[in-house]
Amino acid sequence: MERLNRIIRKKDLPNYVGLQRTQIEQLIERGEFPRPVPLSNSGRAVGWIECELWAWQQQRLAKREAE
Repeated sequence: MERLNRIIRKKDLPNYVGLQRTQIEQLIERGEFPRPVPLSNSGRAVGWIECELWAWQQQRLAKREAE
């Protein structure tokens, strides 16, 4: 399956990864989640690269399988 480098916007992120915004923010602060990419000079608009989110999900699945 081909992975595209499309941008996942902040409002769509909880549905994409299955976590609430606060949980995502905590994971980012701990360095356990991909960092957002600024989409504007002000930094207010941010997004995530889909292939990075996919890789994060695969790591979570691998960890589950290893346990």
